[in-house]
Amino acid sequence: IAEDSTDYNKVTAPVEYGGLGFDYKWDLGWMNDTLDYFKKSPAERRQNLNKLTFSMMYFWREHYILPFSHDENVHGKATILQKMYGDYAIKFPQGRALYLYMAVHPGKKLDFMGNEFGQLREYDESRPQDWEILRYPNHDAFAHFRRALNGIYLQYDAFWCGELNPERFCWLDCDHPEKNACAILRCGRQSVVFAAFNFGDEVLEGYELTLPAAGHYTLILDTDWQPWGGSTPRPGVLPALRTGGPVRLTHPPFSGQLYLWQEGNRYNAL
Repeated sequence: IAEDSTDYNKVTAPVEYGGLGFDYKWDLGWMNDTLDYFKKSPAERRQNLNKLTFSMMYFWREHYILPFSHDENVHGKATILQKMYGDYAIKFPQGRALYLYMAVHPGKKLDFMGNEFGQLREYDESRPQDWEILRYPNHDAFAHFRRALNGIYLQYDAFWCGELNPERFCWLDCDHPEKNACAILRCGRQSVVFAAFNFGDEVLEGYELTLPAAGHYTLILDTDWQPWGGSTPRPGVLPALRTGGPVRLTHPPFSGQLYLWQEGNRYNAL
């Protein structure tokens, strides 16, 4: 396809419609922007929230895969968890928030082996992965978080049903970079979820979001829950909270919260 052609973005369009006929295209722009954002300090992030939001300006052009591939775990680039800002301890909460953001962002997911338990050594084909680090609480908790997140991803079709339909995605908030915060809503046929994030190093109180209609919302995952290495006790019962107006949330530093949302007594389908 010629460089000046309007069909430059049709890698995944069928050949009969002028495309190249591939099933998916790696979204390397998303990968580069996202990892560059998480390398930055909280102060720098306030000027760079667009690195997390820009991908949705072009997402609908192709069928995308979000790749944290082998290329990002070799040749001096460091593993995904190593790329997080700061010292050892604060890399883990940022890693948990990163993977929730990845899960709720449209697109198929690709993650390289070792990232699921926070490996801190680049991949080496001559030796096995460092499974022994699961004896350390931070890595064991991180692995349990990843397992729980994967289970939720499979359980609720909002993460993957209709992901190529722009009407099934909504930024609940992407206009407050000074808060290091954003929020995304995803709609499936049987479920609706939304995730809200605090990518800063301070508690975010009274973070206000407006949902599409009155209904109930239930917290189903908090990246700061204690079983996964955070500081927030995990409640035994997850109540459904009623809202007819703005939702106001409180977020610990470097955290994300995932909610199941129901309008009235049924799932909303946008």
